[in-house]
Formats: sequence, C-alpha cells, structure tokens
Amino acid sequence: MPFHVEISSGFRQRARAFNLEEVALRSTVIDPWIRGRPIYLGDKEWEPRDCKLIVLEGPELAGTDLSMGRGWSNAERSAENVTRQLIDAATGPTKPVVAVLAEADAARGEIARMLDRLELETAPWAELRGRILSPAKAESGPGYAAVLVTEGAEPTASWLFDAGLARGALGPRAVVAQLGDNPIPAQLAGIDVIRLVPDDETSLRALADRLIR
Repeated sequence: MPFHVEISSGFRQRARAFNLEEVALRSTVIDPWIRGRPIYLGDKEWEPRDCKLIVLEGPELAGTDLSMGRGWSNAERSAENVTRQLIDAATGPTKPVVAVLAEADAARGEIARMLDRLELETAPWAELRGRILSPAKAESGPGYAAVLVTEGAEPTASWLFDAGLARGALGPRAVVAQLGDNPIPAQLAGIDVIRLVPDDETSLRALADRLIR
C-alpha cells in the first residue's frame, strides 16, 4: 500500500505528500531523515533536527479524499502510523566506510585486505581525521568506522593520540585491533582489544561483527 507523509515544524509550518510508493518515500524522506540531511517537501526545505515526521501506510487516497483540505484526516482514519518501524528498519545494521589507523604500511595493508574480503569500502585515515576535527564536515557524508591497529608493545605517541581521537568521536565504531601475538600494549589496558590474524576466518568474522553490528 502507498504511504502518506507529514513533516512539521512549530505549530503552523507543515507539508504533506500522499500516495507515495516505497522507493520514492525512502529516497526523498526516510534516507535524508536518518542522515540529518534536508528534506524537500511542499516547495520547502526542512531540517530533520527541527522537525517532526509522521508516515502513514494505508489505502490509496482518491482525488475526492484529498479535496477541501481533508486529505490528512482521511489518511489518519484509513492508514496506520509506521514512522517508527520505517526508521528502525532503515537504521539497522549498515556497512560503514572504514578508515585504518596503523603505524606500519604492512599492518595497514593486512587490514585493508581483510576489509576488502568483507566488501567494506575504505577511506584514508586523513579523511576521517579531517571530518572528526571539522564539525561542519562531520554532519554530512557517509557513516564511518575505524580500525585502530597496532603490532608492537609500545605504540607511538602520535598513534595513541589519533586512536584516542577516533574512540572519542566514534565510540564502539572505533575498533582497536592487535596484529600478531605480541602482548597488548600497557597503554591499552582496560580497552577492549580484538586480536586479528590475517587470513583467519574466525578473525574475519569477529572484525565484521565489530564493524557492522
């Protein structure tokens, strides 16, 4: 069945659309809403953070149902409010763009190969770092995650600084990983560190779970 949409801000500002197919609903309303991007409806631009969204699913409304300003009241009588279900479904597990922070090129390459096997898009650490440090950039663009990989027992000060930057900005989407069988660095005590072995299926599944869950 089609969908009917109302977006409103304050007491008097509102726009409505009726009889939307699911594809159109997702591309013009749901996807921008969950990404915090402007929604264009009723010849107006709406900022999700300032608005309320209602999505109803029900029978198609004929022209007579929409006349005399009665469209929304008729939609409420015949349709079901599915706003929460649609938002929850759209914000379920998704594949992020993953940046790798590593001290050595070899370690970065090993993680990149694992991410490639998981069919995850990657980005340079400098790109993610720039977004973290720029609030304007952080509000747009894809969802990011990071793999913070170390090999030795004594990470460099610059690696520790950037790892802290990533963890502070991304929370659980910043995965701290140890390559090889060296002891976990003392500086990472109390942090959940995942030990990865390249080409090991168990490690691959564990990394996928951390990044996508």
